[in-house]
Amino acid sequence: WYADYVETCYELGLFSGTATGRFSPDASMTVAEAVKLAACLHSIYETGSADFTQGDPWWQVYTDYCLENGIMEEAFSDYSNAISRAQFAVLLAEALPDEALSEMNTIADEAIPDVRISDSYGPAVYKLYRAGVLTGADSTGAFHPNANIRRGEVAAVMTRMVRVSERKSVTLGASSGCVLTAEQVYAKCAPS
Repeated sequence: WYADYVETCYELGLFSGTATGRFSPDASMTVAEAVKLAACLHSIYETGSADFTQGDPWWQVYTDYCLENGIMEEAFSDYSNAISRAQFAVLLAEALPDEALSEMNTIADEAIPDVRISDSYGPAVYKLYRAGVLTGADSTGAFHPNANIRRGEVAAVMTRMVRVSERKSVTLGASSGCVLTAEQVYAKCAPS
């Protein structure tokens, strides 16, 4: 399912293989790889290219770029760790300006079953769902923010970030037949 997405990412110069010379679609994306993708995405959008000279460690140039351009507020403590889906969403939401992530889906606040808009990563996740970049990890539209994101999934997300024609329509909430949790019902009714 991810083959076309991987090909697109290779063609755009966003992805390279793993150390084994393979793509490793089921492997978790590392923090270093995710920071590189965010830097390249931003650079390509702003300048038309992603010309970085790697140093030691290889990911430092991408971290510096992300810090200088407001994509990250602070450096990660360990770049070899797997990046969570929430951390990845925050990086991507900051890598492109709002006009590049215009809304195509109406997703009400609190409609994503496992993401509150008030979560530190909530605004980024909602922005990407509304732009058609993220579609959810299961039939309920759940995001699984604390799970690691796999390289095959990243290829699909990155393709949707750069190609508006690949973005997906998503419907969440009562109109899609999703059942709300008790917490979601409370959050919707408490103000009344």
